[in-house]
Amino acid sequence: MGIFDTLVSNLQQMGAFQFLFPFLLALAIFYGVLMYALGDKIKKGPVGLISIVLAFFVMLFAATNPQIVPFLAILSGTTGMVATGILMIAVLLGLAGFRLHDVFEGKFSKWILVLVLIVIGILLFIGAGGSNVLPSVFISSEITTAIIVIVIIAIAMWFMTQGEGKEEPKKDEGAKK
Repeated sequence: MGIFDTLVSNLQQMGAFQFLFPFLLALAIFYGVLMYALGDKIKKGPVGLISIVLAFFVMLFAATNPQIVPFLAILSGTTGMVATGILMIAVLLGLAGFRLHDVFEGKFSKWILVLVLIVIGILLFIGAGGSNVLPSVFISSEITTAIIVIVIIAIAMWFMTQGEGKEEPKKDEGAKK
């Protein structure tokens, strides 16, 4: 067994993955969101205290729900793989002479990118077991499939009707003579 195997095993035995890392992740998320949303209204001290209290509640949740460890492991791993794939697409576009700024310069292209990223995020969450992490929320595979089909149909309809109602009337060429 190598040094990294021993390190991970020791961290796992100490409960770092079960308690410490979810606590730190929640602390960073709560602090960042609160500073972004309320940073000009509330000082750093109270925001930090609120973040720590909320992060301790996440630790309490993790103590009674051990499935948070495989959920975060799968979610983090698959997100890293998807991010690597997106990075490789950016590299290939660069080799082909495209800049990402040029690709996403259109009026609606940024919103399409946001929608695609949201769908990828939802699929990663569900794929990591997110539908089972929250005991009160369960989405069956049939409902997930129906949602994906509806989203795909909505996107297709949007693309098909994108130019509707914006056509300029054709001028009569014979009237000018």
